[in-house]
Amino acid sequence: MTERDPIFTDLRAMYEDLDPPPAHLADAMIAAIAAENLDADYELLSLLGRSTELVGTRGSGVITIEFSHDETSILLRVAEVDETTRRVDGWVTGAGASHARLTAGDQTWTADVTDGRFEFESLPAGLIRIYFSGDTELATPTFEI
Repeated sequence: MTERDPIFTDLRAMYEDLDPPPAHLADAMIAAIAAENLDADYELLSLLGRSTELVGTRGSGVITIEFSHDETSILLRVAEVDETTRRVDGWVTGAGASHARLTAGDQTWTADVTDGRFEFESLPAGLIRIYFSGDTELATPTFEI
């Protein structure tokens, strides 16, 4: 114990009495710090564009989404299979990606990336995120299909 420790102990006690921290603050800070580093190992891809083809009587309900980061580009074609199911065809260049992992809620699908191409045939409509592993680790932001 140093000569300053009693001073700091008294100072801490004074502030805890006069201005105590909220009861949940410590738990909230631990959760925030843990969540901040969830994607620390992934480079985040940026959304470059999203286009919807016109849907007529025989329309296909196809959406094209493009992501990019540095020298890496991801192009996704999202097709409506039915009201609740989607198909995602994707192409990745510049990442040396060998695997794609798609998450939707607590569900996960994986696909091999062959010659820059990958596909997920039957996915539920909703929010998804795609992670790529290979030379570098990349991830899209969460987006809706």
